[in-house]
Amino acid sequence: MQIMKRLQQIPPAILGNAVLFQALWFAAVLGAAQGLQWPALATLLALVALALGSGASWRAEGRMALAGLLAGVLAERVWLSLGLIEYRMAWSSGWPPLWIMMLWVGFAMSLNHSLAWLQGRVRLAALFGAVGSIASVLAGVRCGAASAPAGLLPLAVCYGLVWALLVPALAWWAARGAGPGGQTMWPGEGRT
Repeated sequence: MQIMKRLQQIPPAILGNAVLFQALWFAAVLGAAQGLQWPALATLLALVALALGSGASWRAEGRMALAGLLAGVLAERVWLSLGLIEYRMAWSSGWPPLWIMMLWVGFAMSLNHSLAWLQGRVRLAALFGAVGSIASVLAGVRCGAASAPAGLLPLAVCYGLVWALLVPALAWWAARGAGPGGQTMWPGEGRT
């Protein structure tokens, strides 16, 4: 009963962000498997519109979008150069495709909203990054959006390790940009 009461307290913008971020993953991965980029772009634009329409600051959203882009380009370029992953719809063998970068942006921005509960929780963020990234990349490969030329185990290990470092770092960056009165996951709870 207590869980239902807490769930009812989630602000609609937070819930909307969680739903749209999950929709972004499906739009990006399933779209890429079918040779389509527009579903991911449309979903990311909806995610941005929801954030800004619910009062989020352009500055906070922009700094997380840029952090996601930067982290994504760096990590993906390493994985691509090591031959750990090959993406469908890549425009160049050494660069990640647009759809995967949209996922990075959406994930980073969600750290201001539905994933804000990871802020200040380094171990939990690391665990979330490791487990979530492995599940995500393996599902993406299984759906046909990417392949693992070196095998699934090396890909999973590298993804898990890198994301275990990136998620706490991005959560820390989101918390630094929140400022007083920043977005919180639950009413009455501040960021730590």
